[in-house]
Amino acid sequence: MDFPFPVVETTEGAARLLVPDVPRRRGPATAGPWPFYNPTMAVNRDLSAIVLRRWPQRLTSVLDGLAATGAWGIRMALEAGVRALTLNERSEIAVDLIRENVRRNDLHADIRAGDLRTRLSEADYDFVDIDPFGPPTPFLPAAFEAPEVAGGIGVTATDTAVLCGTYPDACQRRYDARPLRCPQGTEIGLRILIGYCARLAAARSKSVQPILAFAAEHFVRVLLVVVPRSRPASLGRVVRAGPGHFVRVSGLAGDWIGPLWLGPMSSSEILGRLSPTAWTSGGSARLLASLQGESDAAPFFVTTDELAAEERASPPKLERFTAGLREIGYRATRTHFHPRGVKTDAPPEDVRRVFRDRAPSGSTDGSAPAS
Repeated sequence: MDFPFPVVETTEGAARLLVPDVPRRRGPATAGPWPFYNPTMAVNRDLSAIVLRRWPQRLTSVLDGLAATGAWGIRMALEAGVRALTLNERSEIAVDLIRENVRRNDLHADIRAGDLRTRLSEADYDFVDIDPFGPPTPFLPAAFEAPEVAGGIGVTATDTAVLCGTYPDACQRRYDARPLRCPQGTEIGLRILIGYCARLAAARSKSVQPILAFAAEHFVRVLLVVVPRSRPASLGRVVRAGPGHFVRVSGLAGDWIGPLWLGPMSSSEILGRLSPTAWTSGGSARLLASLQGESDAAPFFVTTDELAAEERASPPKLERFTAGLREIGYRATRTHFHPRGVKTDAPPEDVRRVFRDRAPSGSTDGSAPAS
């Protein structure tokens, strides 16, 4: 088949694909007249496929709402065993490419051309995936409005500069929430996204349970079970009280952050049963292991960079620092959100004490800690 743009054959996971042959760079890709494909998003699809294989409810009808080249929908069918698959894309050019890629992988799918919001109003699905070029907010109300959504929703957001505090006014407009630009900004942004979904669900007498949420490359991702009945959501606002220390507050006084999701971002029970497959890249397998290690940790984390600045001392090696916290009875684990971040249930005073005890000998300057 001929396309109005150059194509190249590639393999991702179990899928064999034709994708636009255009210049690429790391990070967010540039939109163009061709169907969108960004190979750096493969980690998103790697982990999502592993989760869908163990989804807590049977998935009989799945919608990839913004299918682009069809890569994710095809991987859902090949790797997660999805049978009744609908691939929707607004662009007719993209639909032609999707049809060719479905054929190349010997699959059958219902391929539609149209607006995702219209598709959601016309049919019911057990699982809906929303992975747009840009923010997911234009599509989320329609997804939660669908009357029979009782399986799940997958949501990817690539507007991380907005969610993580670089553009707080835009975050307020899109997500009705206040972010904070700080070392914990990515986790805050992901919790804002989950909280936004929870508020949309609650307004429609539904509730959500995160199965997996993570950040990688230039995006954040969450897979949610949607329950067709309302129950109290783990929502709230916090203020930053110190390095890695966030305190829940009521009301709107002060430099509050949120509203955001304050409950678990993943199901530790389900996450503990997941394992890489033959199609999982090495990087995705390492990310999965990190997520499993922190799945039941408390919200937020502290970085040794922050503590070093406060204590005016060189930081200890991360392994020594986490070991010191564990030795005095606290939980401590590294986090995928930051290369020098630690999630712990230790109070701030013990975190600082262990940091000082484990700092390299002679690394402090003897002056009072920075405020």
